[in-house]
Amino acid sequence: MNVKRLPEDFLTENAALEQRWKALRLNVQAWYERYSLAQGQNDIGRAGELQWTYNQLTIPSEDSLQDDQQINDILDWYRDRHLLNRAKGAIFWYLHQTPPVTLGARLFARGVGPNWNPLWMWCEVSHIHANHEVNSTFEIRIAGEDLSSLGNDAVMEALYRMRPRRVWHLSASGSGCSGIGGCTLNVTTGDSGIGGLFDLWVDPQVRKQGIGTALVRSACQLARQLGCHHVIVNSTELGEPVYRRVGFQSMGYGYTWFLNSETLTKPPPSTDIVKFLEAVGLGDVKTLNEVGICLTATQLQEPSLNKMTPFEIAVRCKQPASAAWLLDHGVVPDIMSLWDLGWKDRVATLIVEHPELVKRKTGRWTATPLHYAIERDDMELIKVLLTVPNDLEIRDAAFDSTPLGWARHFQRQEILKLLEAHKFPHSEI
Repeated sequence: MNVKRLPEDFLTENAALEQRWKALRLNVQAWYERYSLAQGQNDIGRAGELQWTYNQLTIPSEDSLQDDQQINDILDWYRDRHLLNRAKGAIFWYLHQTPPVTLGARLFARGVGPNWNPLWMWCEVSHIHANHEVNSTFEIRIAGEDLSSLGNDAVMEALYRMRPRRVWHLSASGSGCSGIGGCTLNVTTGDSGIGGLFDLWVDPQVRKQGIGTALVRSACQLARQLGCHHVIVNSTELGEPVYRRVGFQSMGYGYTWFLNSETLTKPPPSTDIVKFLEAVGLGDVKTLNEVGICLTATQLQEPSLNKMTPFEIAVRCKQPASAAWLLDHGVVPDIMSLWDLGWKDRVATLIVEHPELVKRKTGRWTATPLHYAIERDDMELIKVLLTVPNDLEIRDAAFDSTPLGWARHFQRQEILKLLEAHKFPHSEI
């Protein structure tokens, strides 16, 4: 396939880290803007370098979102769109090399929840080896004027019909199957122009055959033909080895938060609650003494719109002073938060005084402490939890699975033996 090089200047090789992060941010913003427009969502918000669409907000730096009223206005924007069925929730991307200091606490206080930390990776395409072993059992194709490889993806077709064209789709086919993998290359131009790799996938039934590596390599080669010197991607643990094989290197972990649809259906928290939760997340004991004493015992303990309790916010923001203040004012913490704070000696005491806590379902998967301890492969915590009666038949809300089911899924053989012995103490195991 002949690819016409784009005329604009692109970011040169050996770019500084700050330049790379700026290029990354511009590419991500361009991708979400184009994707939103392709879906017919023309309502795009901007304030300075901030940009938000119906399903995402890109934050170029902490300085760009210092104004509390601006955060409130953006959340109101999403509430308004939710009422019109144009927003089901949104991911907030923090796209700067310096970690945020206060932003997480301020977002948590307003009902925005935690999310994953993507590993951002960067590749200089000139370093990719052109001569590599090709698996002849599958083929990588770049969708051209014939859009049949896109299937019935109306959004991708709309992206292809945009002019000038900046989005390219690559697909993998083999053994008579045309849908075994794919990815999307998003190109930005100008002084900070680069290629951005999005939505890489491989059919689970044909993984570990080099298909993912071939897709990434082909996307990078296409980016080079278009004039790009670099390609960026955010990686999961599963994808990182694939990208490293091609030549990607780490730029560092990013930060994301998630505004869920449930938060958008409810009224925003009161000014006093926001001030209190911000103080918790910032470790501001002085403000806690001023605001917290005016709150009821229930308000000190109840979850915010993001389902995080004040104690969980204190732990998430690494504020032991706030956690201590909450404990001093009668808050009963959840087991995982107390453990994560490093106060392990208090966990044993807590579950003796409040054995019902081992059955309380909390967190991302709405699961018990035992579920999470199994996921983490934390034998020390499991042994502490099993010092009191546990209901091994209790199921998490996300996967409807028991602790034994989790142990089998994660192949925790030693933990599985321990749980079986706890369940059947008189049997021979």
